[in-house]
Amino acid sequence: MLDVNLKDDEKRMLQGEDGAVAQKCMEWLVEMCQIAGTDRLVDLDGTGDFHSPWTTMTVHHEITFDELKALTEAGGTFKIPTFANKSPFLEESPIHGFEHCNMCARADAECRRYDDAAAHADFMHDEWYALYRKMGMLQSHSCANYLVSTYPPTLGQHCSWNESSAIPYCNAVLGARTNIDGSFATCYLGKAPYYDMHVTENRRATVLVKTERLIRTNIEWDILGFAVGEDCGLAVPCITGTAKPNTLQFCKLNAAMNTGGAIRMYHIPGSTPEARTVGEAFGGAEPERVTVIGERELRATYEKLNYNPTENVDMVYLGCPHLSAVDLMLLARKLDGKKTKIPLWIMTAPWLYAVARDQGYLKTFEDAGAHLFDGTCLAAMGGLPDGVRTLAVDSAKQAYYITGCFPDDPVSVCYGTQDDCINAAITGKWSGRWA
Repeated sequence: MLDVNLKDDEKRMLQGEDGAVAQKCMEWLVEMCQIAGTDRLVDLDGTGDFHSPWTTMTVHHEITFDELKALTEAGGTFKIPTFANKSPFLEESPIHGFEHCNMCARADAECRRYDDAAAHADFMHDEWYALYRKMGMLQSHSCANYLVSTYPPTLGQHCSWNESSAIPYCNAVLGARTNIDGSFATCYLGKAPYYDMHVTENRRATVLVKTERLIRTNIEWDILGFAVGEDCGLAVPCITGTAKPNTLQFCKLNAAMNTGGAIRMYHIPGSTPEARTVGEAFGGAEPERVTVIGERELRATYEKLNYNPTENVDMVYLGCPHLSAVDLMLLARKLDGKKTKIPLWIMTAPWLYAVARDQGYLKTFEDAGAHLFDGTCLAAMGGLPDGVRTLAVDSAKQAYYITGCFPDDPVSVCYGTQDDCINAAITGKWSGRWA
C-alpha cells in the first residue's frame, strides 16, 4: 500500500485529534490518494461543490446527521466556498415549476399526503441543509454553478468540483484546477488528492485536433465536443481551426466532450488561458498524435445523436447544461408571440428562476405554452412524462443520457439546433437536418 506523506495538521486529523468528522474525512482522502497513486494532498484555495444533501463518501466513511449537527454547533465550517449540486428532492424533481412537471410525486399533493417516506425525506432535506448553510454552503443546486456562483476561481487555484460539464470549464476555460472529486470531505477539510489535473505536467496537451470546417455555431461546438471526446478519451486535446467560442459555446463543448469521452482539460490557443499558441499547449513537445475531426466525423456524430428520430415529436427539452440568464433572455426573444403545440420544457439554475420572473421571461414562456423549471434535468429525473416517446433536444449530453433511461423500451431522440427545437415545439414536427 502506498504511503501518503501527511503534513502535521493532516496527521492530527487522521489520529482523531480534530474530531471524528475530520478523522473520517481524512481517512477517506488517504484512501483516495492510494487509489490515485499519489503520495500527498494539496491545499485547496478555490471553490468546491458536491452532490448533497448526504455526506456519505463510502459505507465506511459516513457522516451521520447527529455528527454533522454537533460539528456545526461547535462552529465547524467548510474551508472553501462550497456550492450544492443538483436538486435536493426525491426523484431529483425540479425546485421551481414542479407543479407543471406531471412526472414526480411532488407535483401530486394528494399523493404526498399519504407518502410518509417522501414527507420524511423532505423534512430531512430541510434539516440537513439548515446545517449545511451554517457551515457556509450556498444552495445553488445547479450542474452549472460556474454560471451563477458570482465567485469563480481564478487562474491556478486548486478546486474540488463534481459535475461532468463543470470539470473542463474549471480546468480549461478558467485555468483553475480540479478533478472529479467534489465531496463533503474535500470541501470541509479544504484538501484533495494531488494527482491528474492538479499537477502542471498533466495539463499539457498530448493530442492535436484539427478541423476541416471553421467551428463557429452552437451546434458545431456541441457536435465537435462529442466527437473529440470519443476520439481522445482521457487525453488532453489542443483544438485548432475554430472561431473564438462564447460562453454558451464553451458550455456546449465542455458538456459534450465529457459525455462522448472523459475530457477534463483541453486547450484552444488564443481562447483558453494556459496556452496562447499550439507550442505552449504541448509544453514545447511534439503531439503524441494528430487527429482530424472533419465533415465525415461531424455528420456521423450528428446522426448518432439523432437516435431513431421520427417526424412527429411529443416533447421538446432545452437547458442542458442549465441555461444562463443570457440564454433565457435570447430564448424569450425567440418565443415572444409564439404558441407551442406540444410541451416545451426549459431548465435553468434555481438562482435564475426569480431573475427570469422579474425580467418578464417567465411570463413570455408561459404565454407561449412553455414551462420553466430548475435544478435538475430529464435524465437526472430518470425518464420522460407518460406518453412521451419522441423527445427533441439541442444538447448532445441530454440526447446521449436520456436514451440510457430506457434500456429495455427505447425512446426516439431528435437532436438539432435550438431553432429546430423551437420549430418542433410550435408544429409538433421535426425538420432538423445537418447543414
